[in-house]
Amino acid sequence: MNVKHKSSDTHPLSDLAYDWITLMQNKAQALVAYDQYIKDAEAANSPECAAFFRKVHDADKAQLEEAKQHLVAVLQGKMGSSSK
Repeated sequence: MNVKHKSSDTHPLSDLAYDWITLMQNKAQALVAYDQYIKDAEAANSPECAAFFRKVHDADKAQLEEAKQHLVAVLQGKMGSSSK
């Protein structure tokens, strides 16, 4: 997303904030998908696959939690540059 516009109306989100929001949305959607993958693996009687999907789910969940902290810091001006 390029926030540079020809008009004087600036976008309320920096590119960096937008990137964090997009990443968080993608991770959140992935968590929902992993829940289904786990159910599918369990229905197929494949505990190894279910365990792997849980591992990936847990890693993405932890990354989502960390991303929220980064986004808050960016929005508060504690991380990144607010100038464009």
